[in-house]
Order: sequence, then C-alpha cells, then structure tokens
Amino acid sequence: MALRRGRVWRAIRNSPGMQISIYFFAFALLVGLNTYLFYSYYPLLENKSLSWSESLLFVVESMTTVGYGELLPFSSEITRLLAIQIMLSGVIMIFVVIPLLLAPFLTTLLAPAPPRRTPHHLSGHTIVMGYNELTSSVIDSLAISDHDIIIIEQDKGKALEIATRYRKHAYVIWGDYTDPDTWSAAHTASAQYVVVCLDERQTASIVLGIRAQVKGKIISVVDKLSFDRYLRYAGADYVLSPKHTTGTLLARHAVFNPNGDTEPDIPGLDRITVNFHDAAGKELRLINVPLVFGCRAAFKSLYELRLFERFGVIVPFLWKAGKFIPSPGNDIVVDNTTSLFLFGGGESIVTALREEFSTDACTDALAVIAGFGDVGAAAYQKLSASGVSCIVVDSKKQDVEQVIGNAEDEDVLKRARIEEARFCIVALNDDDVNIFTTLMARNLNPVIRILARANEPASVEKLYRAGADYVALLPRIGGQTIARIVLADTITILLELPNGDLVILNHVRTTYPRPVRWFISKTGVRIIGIEKSGRSVVAPDPDEVLDEGDAVIAVGNTKQLKKFIRLL
Repeated sequence: MALRRGRVWRAIRNSPGMQISIYFFAFALLVGLNTYLFYSYYPLLENKSLSWSESLLFVVESMTTVGYGELLPFSSEITRLLAIQIMLSGVIMIFVVIPLLLAPFLTTLLAPAPPRRTPHHLSGHTIVMGYNELTSSVIDSLAISDHDIIIIEQDKGKALEIATRYRKHAYVIWGDYTDPDTWSAAHTASAQYVVVCLDERQTASIVLGIRAQVKGKIISVVDKLSFDRYLRYAGADYVLSPKHTTGTLLARHAVFNPNGDTEPDIPGLDRITVNFHDAAGKELRLINVPLVFGCRAAFKSLYELRLFERFGVIVPFLWKAGKFIPSPGNDIVVDNTTSLFLFGGGESIVTALREEFSTDACTDALAVIAGFGDVGAAAYQKLSASGVSCIVVDSKKQDVEQVIGNAEDEDVLKRARIEEARFCIVALNDDDVNIFTTLMARNLNPVIRILARANEPASVEKLYRAGADYVALLPRIGGQTIARIVLADTITILLELPNGDLVILNHVRTTYPRPVRWFISKTGVRIIGIEKSGRSVVAPDPDEVLDEGDAVIAVGNTKQLKKFIRLL
C-alpha cells in the first residue's frame, strides 16, 4: 500500500498538468463547501430565504474580493464571521496558495525548453554526446567548415544554455544519451561521425547501443588509454585519450624526437612529425623544434641562421620565454627559452635539423616530471625514448626513478635535482598545484625549460606568468585531435595556435586558376606553402598561381579560413 502511494505521489510530482488539475479541483471544492454553508445558515441567521444561485454569487463575490450587493448589511454576528471566513479563504487561495504552489509549475510549464529534435533531416553530420570544455573545442575547431553538428545533452538547463550559445553553429537536442528515441531524433543512422565524451561505462553502453545502426565512425574519448581495447571491442572506431596526447605534446616541446612518432590513426599528424631515416622528399612538414644547449643554432638570430636561403625552410612562428610570436622578425635571437616551428620539405627540414639543431646534446639531459598520471607517464615515455634521463615526483610509489612527495614542496623538488635539470614537465591534475609548482621550479632553476599542463582555459595565462615556457590546454588538444579526424576528408588541421589561428592544408577544387594574392586579398589568410604536381613551394610569391588539385597550407582565424575554403 505504501509503495502504491509512493508511485501515485511521484506521478503527481512529475506531472505539472496533474498538479494544476488538483489545484483547480481544490478551489472548486472550497467554493462548493462555502456555498453550502452560506445557503444552509443564512436563512436561520438572517430570517431571509436565499436561493442556491444567490448563495453561490455571494461566495464568489467574497472569494474573488469583488464585494457585495443587496445582501448587506448583516444583522447577525455569526453571518459576519462566516463572511470573514469566506473572505480570508479567498485571499489565501488567490494570494498565497496560487503564487506559492501553482505559479512555479506554470512557470516551468511555460518556460522555454530546448528542442527534442532537429528542424529537418540531416545526413553526413557529426553527433557529439557529452558537452564539456573538450567538446566545446571540437565544435569551435569544426567551425571552419560547413559541417553540420548535433549536440545531445540530457540536462535540460545545460541543453538550453548550449542551444543559446551555438544557435548559428550547431543543432542541440535535449534527451537521454541511452534512449533510442534520442538517437533517432539525432539521425544517428545517417551520421558520418558520433563523438562520445562521457565516462567509460556510459561510453561503452552507448557504443554498444548505437553500433548496429551507425554506418559512420564512432569516436570515444576516454580518461585512460588502457580502456582502448574494451571500447574498440564494443564498436568504437577511434579511442582517444586527451591526457596521453597532451603528455606526448609536452615531451615534444621539451626536446625534438629524431625518430619521429607518427600516429597513423590521426589524420594530419604525419605532417607535424619527421623521421630522420625516412623523410618524405618534397612533402611539406611543420615541425616543432625546441632549441637545446649545445646545438649550433643557439644564441644566433634568425637572420644569422638564414634557414630559407640555406635549406628552403622558414620559421612562420615560434615561442620565446613563454610568449608566442606569430610572425617572428629576423632580429630574434634563439636560445634555450625558444621553441621554433620549421616549415618546409621533409628532406630540407631533416638537413636543417642535422646541421643546426642537432639533439645529440640531449643525451645527458635531465628532466623532472611532476605528476605521474596519464599525462606524466606519456611525457616520461617520450622523453626516455629521446635519451633524456627522467626523475618523477609523485605522492604514490611508481616503478621508475622517483622522489616520493608533493611537487609543491621545495625540499622534494631539490631532492629530484630540479636545480640541475634541463626540463621540467608539470603534469598534475590540479591547475592550482601546477601553477605553484611552476613558480617554485622557475625560482629554483631560472634557466630550466618548463612545460606545463592546464585543465581550464583560465589557468593558461597564470601558468605563463608563473614561468612556464609552454602550456598545453588539455581540452583544446583533445578537441583538435577529434576535429582532425572529422574533417580529414575535406580539410587537414595541422596545428591550432595559441592566438586562436589554425594552420590547415586543403586542396584547390576550382577549375579557375587564381594567384596567391587574390586569395589573400579576399580572405586575409596567410599562405605559407603550396604542393604542386612534382614540386613544393615554401613562402610562395604573391603571383604564384593556384591550380586545381594543388595542396595549400594556410594560416588564419576561423572566419578567414572558412571564407578561404569556400573560395577553393
């Protein structure tokens, strides 16, 4: 019996329509009761006969506070008390019960609600389940194309907020992630990609549910890469760990890996890595090269290096002392605080690296890694493969050379030999701890190269001010990786720059040849390279003509690149 009452109460509580009906029924019952009382006692108290309609009129006049007519004045005290009771019950119902109980449900009922489905059928689109900083980065990266995006969010308030924010850039559906009706409303069967960014259990359940009907690819984003095999078995085509990718990227900004470590599953990554033993000849590459002590290029200006004249390689942008410089001048001197981006053919870059940026001096380098979670472990693996000795600082015992303790403790960092280390990877899961650790490392070793991880966008600038030479924002790295996969058939995203610009590679589709200057004047992009049939052009002349089929590498913001891609 108690269980049945509980079900009835939950049904009433979850149904605004039923609640409104109950309130109106209670109001009608009160009017009827007051009418009966007045009809029964008025003749006895006032010695006057009264009809039902006159009694009802009197009660309604009282409860609605309209006032009385011919029935006044009263000669009985009891009649006056009865009238007062009717007046008070009306006032309580109108001014207390309705505003406190009925108004909230009316507000909820009439409040704007996020859509349950798209306004029309979509095909070849991307579905994103689980909105957070990472998927926000995915959506922002996809904005350079005309690709349709559907965001599924099961929290009503959050879905309404997302719908308002992305009104012109994405469709939003409010619905349960595991509900087949939600999948149907998002046209899952005709989607090109489905991105699931939830915890591993939810992700596995969703992938198993939609795999049979999805003809496109499923991308699952996980916290730990160790779940890879389980989610692939469930049906995911890609299993990505932003933490693992971020750790690898931090290591690359510490020291260049001459062996390269391309990940063929991720389109475009082959363009930002190079292998000393098998470099593609004319294919253009964009390689990040952290400058280290002992190489010939140290303490020379870009003018003195003459990279373009000697090797056909340019430096389109670089990092220096934690500051990103999008268009470096020839007077900039490169030192151990500098990380350059070299752009040119694969063979040309390898030659420049061997002659000016040799990494042999890193074999005796020491790196301190603060935090040995997925980010720190990935950085440790890459640095160790490059010949860098690593000491880990972590509060838990790890099966590596380690100092057990808190990275915010000065004595712990000193025992980890921070004062003689060349690199420091700050990879803890707490941004505040990362900021303080960066401050301590910079003060204990002013010339150390610090590479830090950030979880929140607001922490990036703080980490730079604390002394970091490079900061990897984990959600942005993950979002950029997913965008690479989704846009692979049309656009290759090579790099997302800290100033909001993107470096992309796209092919010319128009049959009308146009010079480089025409595209620049129409869009404002910066064209840094062209791959033509049989040859590659670095830093092309404005009069260089783009022909159908040419691959173009361009730099610009989302608005500029979107216009550029349409013109191609």
